[in-house]
Amino acid sequence: MKIQPLRVKLLSPLFNYCRVTTGGAITSDFIGDIALTYAVNRVRKDRNFYEEFRRKPYYEELRGLDYYFSVGKPVRYEMTGIYTRNTLFNTDGFPDLDAIMSSGKNLFKNYFKVQGIRPEGEFSACLICKDSFTLSLPLTIRLGTGRECMAIIDRDDKFDGNLWLNAFTLKTVFDNLQTTIQSLKAYFFEYKLENYILMKNISTEQVRAIFGSIF
Repeated sequence: MKIQPLRVKLLSPLFNYCRVTTGGAITSDFIGDIALTYAVNRVRKDRNFYEEFRRKPYYEELRGLDYYFSVGKPVRYEMTGIYTRNTLFNTDGFPDLDAIMSSGKNLFKNYFKVQGIRPEGEFSACLICKDSFTLSLPLTIRLGTGRECMAIIDRDDKFDGNLWLNAFTLKTVFDNLQTTIQSLKAYFFEYKLENYILMKNISTEQVRAIFGSIF
């Protein structure tokens, strides 16, 4: 098994709407392990997960890959301003004056506030993979809601030795959450979303014990 420290740098604004408030949706201060793994597979095309329309993703399918990414923890970032987004179907995506004028007469509006992360934000993650797996770097990927954010993955020469893992992934994808908990002297869950429950400050030695039988 190999553990390769990586740096994810945003080349455009990132919006993923992980923190929902009464006033709108705010992008969280991390990049999900699931999001990173799917994003790299979309570029490399190691597995075809997109043959059918789905109501929800099948996270278990990630077990078929020879690699997995830890949660991208923040190194440095700044939030964007707060924007108002209009999700009316006839005004999203392209300027159409007639459509915009017609929507002004619509009694049912759908506006909400959004806030993302500015370009140049950086996040630290690790590639956990089989010894035979190689990832050509740098690699450009798409992230975020609508995949509108372009980001670049490259080597991280300033890795501090601590990773963030996702308890949801350990349970759903790798089915080893219980053995992981038993192997750790101390742990803490930070709930973000249903599919992102963070476990912070995991050492590379502990990661080798957690994923040794998998990769």
